[in-house]
Amino acid sequence: MTQQKRQLSAQDRAILFSQSTRQNFQTLPSKSAQGEETTLTFDLPKVRLLSKILVEIDAVVTLKSTTGTNIALNTFGVHNILRRVSLDLNNGFSPFVTTGRDLYLYNLNRLNPNTLFPQSNIKGITSAGTTSSASGNDQRIKFLVTLPVTLNDRDTTGLILLQNPETNVQLQVDIAKMQDAYKLNASNGDTVTFKSLTVTPMVETFSIPPIQEAFPDISVLKLVSAKANTFAGNGQNIVALQTGTIYRKLVLYLEDENGNPLKDADFTGNLELVFNQADVPYSIKPSVLSALNHSQLGYVLPDGVYIFDFSNQGFPNYGGSRDYIDTEKLTEFWVRFSSTKGGKLTAVTETLSRLRA
Repeated sequence: MTQQKRQLSAQDRAILFSQSTRQNFQTLPSKSAQGEETTLTFDLPKVRLLSKILVEIDAVVTLKSTTGTNIALNTFGVHNILRRVSLDLNNGFSPFVTTGRDLYLYNLNRLNPNTLFPQSNIKGITSAGTTSSASGNDQRIKFLVTLPVTLNDRDTTGLILLQNPETNVQLQVDIAKMQDAYKLNASNGDTVTFKSLTVTPMVETFSIPPIQEAFPDISVLKLVSAKANTFAGNGQNIVALQTGTIYRKLVLYLEDENGNPLKDADFTGNLELVFNQADVPYSIKPSVLSALNHSQLGYVLPDGVYIFDFSNQGFPNYGGSRDYIDTEKLTEFWVRFSSTKGGKLTAVTETLSRLRA
């Protein structure tokens, strides 16, 4: 009499995976931009299971001001010089497609997001010189952006098998203009001149487990993308979000027609998430959501930024699937709000999609 083989649960596989594999850090060769508005492309090595990519940008600019006044960083500063960051698979999926600014907004959903703000110490995550002179001062910009492929450092969902001859994974970084990082005052004769820029990716991977039972489920991909929509203001606004996937996070950035972030006082009602035009599971006053985000993350978010983290069950990004929003069976998924001003809403989303054979 043959004994039936026990079906392993996802938790069992996760335990076996952690016991049977190990972490690897591999830095890819750096590439230098020959000028502004260029694209740098990196082919990821065909080894192990990909879990995260860290991308370091190291640049030098010349800041010149005829009055000798220092030039301040723009809103979201150095991240604005990344016009587009994408991680592309040859099966048609792109786990990341965002601007540098939107990738920054996405990464704010963490404890102590202030660590992402510009630091005076060059060893920080983000640093940028702002000293200018009439003759021109060379200033260094250095920052790190993170593209986490898995749900978090604990949960393996989202791992990408690089060690597959049929799979090609490519990182693409599009560079914008260096002046986009700074607030330029024409009356001061402010100019920002590109001198050099180097991009260095580092990939975090895990070795292939030696036993089949420890191999993780790689049928689910985590997708991070951003989409901007305009709204009229002076009344109720509805922005329709894409349906068909499972929402795990939703980061909203609202700005007026002049590019200034909306403040809590610019809303005349609640921020709402609406299912099928009638079901409203989330209806919250913007100032209360701001305070809730402060409580969850440990720091006050910039004006205009609001985060719905459906994976937060007491700790950002580390809860279970209880509150995920499965829109596969929804016909409509809206963000609804009333405001005194018109402008633009950018929705940065993290969703899960299951690969079909």
